[in-house]
Amino acid sequence: MRHTFEEHGQEFLSLIGPHRPLLLGLARKLCRNGGTDPEDLVQDTLERALVHFERLRECADGARRAWLCTTLQRRFLDLLRRQRTESFEGPHLELVRAPVLMREPRAWRPWEHVTEEQLQHAISCLRPPLRTAFELHTQGLRYKDIAARLATTSGTVGFWLHQARRELKARLRPVSGALDEVLAA
Repeated sequence: MRHTFEEHGQEFLSLIGPHRPLLLGLARKLCRNGGTDPEDLVQDTLERALVHFERLRECADGARRAWLCTTLQRRFLDLLRRQRTESFEGPHLELVRAPVLMREPRAWRPWEHVTEEQLQHAISCLRPPLRTAFELHTQGLRYKDIAARLATTSGTVGFWLHQARRELKARLRPVSGALDEVLAA
């Protein structure tokens, strides 16, 4: 940023400088209720103008003035949002403590105890339309593709898959429950 001002300092002052009184008046109007210093707001806007000077130097004077005013207003709104967040959330925030290096043992979900063989056996016990629909769905086919293969509707395929999942849960629940009892002992 310093390099840009050193190179184009006079040009920056000649193009942006005349807008400073307008920016200061706008900042005073926005900051009349306190909480933000108008001079700081103008300074922030001028810093942003310096960063974007290459683009601003090519703009017409009216467009440059509009960019500066819009940037000042957006910066003001950003400051208000930050102040509001700090005033509402600040009292509720707790001190951040160092993370605990020891992790608690992972809680296993019941379905994670089911073996591949147990799952395949449960699938083979499903009624034919449910089993076929479920197997096609596990291969990645969409409902409408399954429906086309089985000469039915997508709604029926959805119902069959729902029923298949319910039956699989019912068949596998005793297996996973028994494993939970063994692991808890």
